[in-house]
Amino acid sequence: MYSGVVREDVKCLSQYPSLGYLKHLNLSYLPLFRLSLEPLGALLEKVAATLETLILEGCQIHYSQLSAILPGLSRCSQLTTFYFGRNFMSMDALKDLLRHTSGLSKLSLETYPAPWESLDSLVPVNWKIFTPLRAELMRTLREVRQPRRIFIGPTPCPSCGSSPSEELELHLCC
Repeated sequence: MYSGVVREDVKCLSQYPSLGYLKHLNLSYLPLFRLSLEPLGALLEKVAATLETLILEGCQIHYSQLSAILPGLSRCSQLTTFYFGRNFMSMDALKDLLRHTSGLSKLSLETYPAPWESLDSLVPVNWKIFTPLRAELMRTLREVRQPRRIFIGPTPCPSCGSSPSEELELHLCC
């Protein structure tokens, strides 16, 4: 029932007349993994001129759903904060996502999950695998734009204990 409520809410949200003024959208921890994200993509397109904060933290979004929101996300020219951590993404999916942020010049705080290739069943993240993958993601990002404050990895970081925040600088602790 919960996912049905979420599905209808996301569909209806894009129909509100004052939506063009939306500045902050927080859908954190809503289970979006079973839903089509086309309505969310359409919503992002409608609010692209005003949206400043987008929080999709822990929504269980998978790579197969990502293409539905990338066109709208890439048009969010006023976006300053984008939280996307705690989703299940492959290295290729994260690279694709980062490339779609190339035109987001105002983006000043962003979070992304550790790629699933670095996750291990025995420990949350295999740091020997994760560290070079994170470096590769940063190279990909720097090819399209210069990041300001970014956090890529598990939250909180098991090595230094840091979590994403407004005070966060480039997270490269390990």
